[in-house]
Amino acid sequence: MPNLKSPLGNASYVNHLNKVKVLDVIRRARAISRAEIVRATGLSAPTVTRVVESLISEERLVRETGPGASKDIRAGRRPSIVEFSGTDNAVIGLDVGATSIRGILCDLNMQVLCRRELPTQVDRGVETILDSIARIVHEMLAEAVSLEKRVHGVGIAVAGLVDRQSGVVVFSPDFGWEDAPVYAALTERLDCPLIIDNVNRVMALGELWHGVGKRFKNFVCVNVGYGIGSGIILNGEPVYGNRGLAGEFGHIPMEKDSRVRCKCGNYGCLEALASGRAIALAAQQELGAGATSSLTDRCQGEIRAINTEMVAEAAKAGDDLARHVFENAAVYLGIGLAGLINLLSPEAVVIGGGVAEAGDVLFDTVRETVQRRTMKGHATGVEIGKVTFGLDATVIGAASLILNEVMRLKTVGRGRGKKSVSLAPF
Repeated sequence: MPNLKSPLGNASYVNHLNKVKVLDVIRRARAISRAEIVRATGLSAPTVTRVVESLISEERLVRETGPGASKDIRAGRRPSIVEFSGTDNAVIGLDVGATSIRGILCDLNMQVLCRRELPTQVDRGVETILDSIARIVHEMLAEAVSLEKRVHGVGIAVAGLVDRQSGVVVFSPDFGWEDAPVYAALTERLDCPLIIDNVNRVMALGELWHGVGKRFKNFVCVNVGYGIGSGIILNGEPVYGNRGLAGEFGHIPMEKDSRVRCKCGNYGCLEALASGRAIALAAQQELGAGATSSLTDRCQGEIRAINTEMVAEAAKAGDDLARHVFENAAVYLGIGLAGLINLLSPEAVVIGGGVAEAGDVLFDTVRETVQRRTMKGHATGVEIGKVTFGLDATVIGAASLILNEVMRLKTVGRGRGKKSVSLAPF
């Protein structure tokens, strides 16, 4: 890896920037000639030739595909075409959630090659969770070898406040963790590059690379599942804040004198009023107080078994209690989003997580509330919709943590043949 610490006047740094620029052009174009790269980047032809050859032979992220369809009149021959070698390289993404740990192995075009899932077993402690993460990664590394894919690293999304620099989970209400050294513990179990980040920002990164980020450079990705959080993208870059802790949208206080306690310990947080957990608890409390609803049949009389999916399905079927509970949560969410839109003026807001799977019963109320609650003109033209990859949004985003580094040429391994796994540090 070149020394990039002193960029001004540093030839290695300039060469690195040129490689990153050319690699991005090739990936976006899918198939492109060197002459077209010259026009797209403004670099000289000799520079492009040198950079492309390095990306082919050293980084192995580009490959030659043969002559193009159109003829280069001046040279009297068809130009040679190169393409991004996304199918030869792979990354691993994991979503460590409160109920399950899901992992995917995918190529750099985000085509999923295999999946693994294990229960989180929060009640069995952090060591059990870390062992499950390691087990999934080892299984997928073995699958990558069998498929002759070169793995560049593992991206891990965790629910909670994550210090990106140290890999410490500062606080996670879902897991009951405080200052948990997750990165250090996993490096003892896994011999491969790792990046750990907050689940909501990871989801936003996946959208930046593969979803709404193709059209917009300013958007907010909101994750509404067991909890609520957000990832913010401004000018095409994730917002990290101090220590990488930005985006805790779910812990904005919504009620001054609320009696509803959030898992973070405060009262009246958006998460305590509009998350999947909050929706299920509200329905349980209504039934426990004697309300009638088809939910009683759906849970077979076990009120504590009611979950968000049951409430959503009952609401869609016209159940008054379920619709009231779901719409009440959607109003709170809409009010919170109105505040974000007033503050950030994004081009789009995308919502993911299990609650977003409810569809119109959620989005209709959210959009209506946003229109009523934002300042005049602020919501005009702001798209509000579902994340691109549905329930896969987080694992795709986790894999994108590594893709993001690969495209900046930070995780490319030394390479030991086609069947090897790249284990070079970032």
